[in-house]
Amino acid sequence: MKNVLIAFSLFVIMMVGIFLSVNIINVKCSKLQDLNCTLESYIIKEKYQDAYELSLTYIAEWRKTSKLLTIYTHHEDLDNIDSEILKLTQYIKIKDKSEGLATVHVMKYLVDHIMSHEKVSISNIF
Repeated sequence: MKNVLIAFSLFVIMMVGIFLSVNIINVKCSKLQDLNCTLESYIIKEKYQDAYELSLTYIAEWRKTSKLLTIYTHHEDLDNIDSEILKLTQYIKIKDKSEGLATVHVMKYLVDHIMSHEKVSISNIF
C-alpha cells in the first residue's frame, strides 16, 4: 500500500509540474508574440525608431525567456530565433521594410512552433 501511495504521489506531482511548465511557456511565448505583432505594426507604419527600440526590448525579453525554454525546447529552435532577432535589428536600422517584415513573420512562426511542441497532446506524447 505504501508503494502505491508513493507512486501515485509522484505521478500527481509530475502532472502538476508538467501543466505548470506548459502554462509558463505559453505565457512567455504569448508575450513574445505580442511583441512580434507590435514590431510588425511599427515596421508597416515605417516607425523605425520605435521598432528599433522595441527590438532591443525584445532581445532583453528573449534572453530571459530563452533561459527557461532551454530546459524544454530543442536548442536549434532557440538558435534560430536568436539569429532572426539579430537580423531584425539590422534590417530595422537600415530601414529595410520587406526584410524586416519577413524576419518578424519568421519569428512569429518560430515562437508559435515552440508553443505547439510544448502542448500536452497525444501526438506530443507518442
